[in-house]
Amino acid sequence: MLVSLREVYLPAMIFSIILDYQLAIYFLYLYRKHRKDKIGLNKFLLMFSNIFGIGATSYLFLVIGSFYIPDSYLAESFIRIGISLLQGGILVVLLILLSKPFLTLINSRVVKIASVLSGISVIYLLFFYVKSIGLFPSILIGFIGGGYFLYFQIKLVKLTSGTVHSRLLMTLIGEVIFLIGMLLGSGLSNIPVLFDVRDLFYFVGSYVVNIGLLTIIYGTFKFPGVLEFNWKNNLLKLYVIDARNLYELYSYDFNKLRNLTNEPESRSNTEKNNKIQSIGVVGISDVFDEITKTYQNRVKIIKYGNFSILLEYERDSKSQFLFVLFVDKNMKSLQLFLKKVKSQFLNSYGGLLANFDIVDRFRETIFSGFDVILQNILD
Repeated sequence: MLVSLREVYLPAMIFSIILDYQLAIYFLYLYRKHRKDKIGLNKFLLMFSNIFGIGATSYLFLVIGSFYIPDSYLAESFIRIGISLLQGGILVVLLILLSKPFLTLINSRVVKIASVLSGISVIYLLFFYVKSIGLFPSILIGFIGGGYFLYFQIKLVKLTSGTVHSRLLMTLIGEVIFLIGMLLGSGLSNIPVLFDVRDLFYFVGSYVVNIGLLTIIYGTFKFPGVLEFNWKNNLLKLYVIDARNLYELYSYDFNKLRNLTNEPESRSNTEKNNKIQSIGVVGISDVFDEITKTYQNRVKIIKYGNFSILLEYERDSKSQFLFVLFVDKNMKSLQLFLKKVKSQFLNSYGGLLANFDIVDRFRETIFSGFDVILQNILD
C-alpha cells in the first residue's frame, strides 16, 4: 500500500514542508519589519517563525525516518533527530516566553520547569537514548511544552481585539489542525495495533497538515504587529490642527467609542475631571500655547498634568499640519496609532488641504467622513 500511495502523498508532504518554510520566513520578515517599533510583544512573531521553521525540518526527518529508510537503526536515528528538533523548537519558544514582555502573561515557574524538561529531553534523544525506554518520555514532555504554548496563545487571543484578535484566533485554529495532521502523518501513530493502516494514517495526516497550514496562511495574511494590551483604553482625544492659521481641522472624542461599546460609566466619565474636557484645542489657551511652541522644535511628547500629549508632524518641515493625541498614559502603540492617523488623513485629504478657503468654509462637512476611517484604523 505504501508504494501505491507514494505518488499521492509525497507531493502533499513536499507541499506542506514548503508552506512551513514560507511561513517561517514570512514571520521572520514581519518580526524584523516591526522590530524598529520596539514593541516587545512582537517577539510573538519570532516565536511563530521559529516553530514553523524548526517544525518543518522536524516533520521532514520524521517522515523520512518512518517511511523512506529501510535500515531500522538509521530510521530510528532520523526519528530521534526529528523529535529532538521539535523539542528544541518548543524550548526556544519557552525561553522567548520568559522574556520581559510576556512575564505578566505567564506562570514563569511552569515555563522554567517545562524549559528544563525540554532541554533534558533534547540531550536524552541525541546522546543518552535508551531503546527500552523509547520515545514516550520525550513525546510526553513535548506535549507539556507545546500544550503550554497553545494555552498561552488562547490567553493572548482573549486579551486582544480587532484585527489582531481575529488573526490570532484563525492562526490558533490552523495550528491545532496542523498538529493533528502531524501526529497522524509523521509515523508516530505507527504502533502494532495500527500497523496495517499506518499508510492510511500517513495519507490522511499529510493532507490534514496542509489544511492546517492553509488556515494559518489565511489567518496570518497581512498579520499586524502584536501591540501592547489595552492601549485603546488610554485614548482620550484626537485633534488635527492647522498650526499656521491656528484652528482645528478635525477632532474625535474616544469616550464616544467607549460609550458605544458599553464601557462602565465611571470609565466613560473620567474626562469630566480632566482639563481636556473643554479642549476644542484652542479652548484651553495654555495647552494650545504649549503645543504651538513645540511646533518648530518637533517635540513628540508633552507631559501635561495627569495626561500626555503626543504630537506627530509631516515630513516637510514647512508644513503647517499638526496631529495631536491626548492619552492617559504614553505607550509605543499609541505613537504608532497616531502615525497611522496622520498617514490616512493626509492620503484622504491631501489635495483639499492646499485650498485654505474651501477648508475654512466646509471643514466640518469635509472631514466628518474621517470618523469611519478612524474606526477602521482602530480595528
